[in-house]
Amino acid sequence: MTPRPVPDAVAALDRLTVEGIATGSVMLPSRTVHVGEWLRLLRTLLVEVSMVDSRAGPDSAALLHQIWDAADLPFRAGMSFWRPYERLSPSRQEAMLQAAATAVQLAANGRIIPGGTLGSALQPAPHRRKGSR
Repeated sequence: MTPRPVPDAVAALDRLTVEGIATGSVMLPSRTVHVGEWLRLLRTLLVEVSMVDSRAGPDSAALLHQIWDAADLPFRAGMSFWRPYERLSPSRQEAMLQAAATAVQLAANGRIIPGGTLGSALQPAPHRRKGSR
């Protein structure tokens, strides 16, 4: 395989994963998490960006479409039915990874509000006033 550039969001996601592997933890916008939590979050993102509209519900479906639109890719990478990430073609795996990376970037920029127990870790850190603890 010939190396080629990747989108900035994917490179940022890779840097977080390398950080976790090297140090045992990942510094997300709002807090630091154990690398195991990071890998579980990443796996969950890959599953969620591949979710069909009817299973996601109206609000989540709109959020998924926003993520795929921001990634400039067809919704669900054009899949007509769900398959585990490992069973996807390399091009669809790349698209899913790009969508997951885009979701992390959108959350970090405050453009989407992620759910789940670690969703708040992806959001921008709250601003603190000078002198407050």
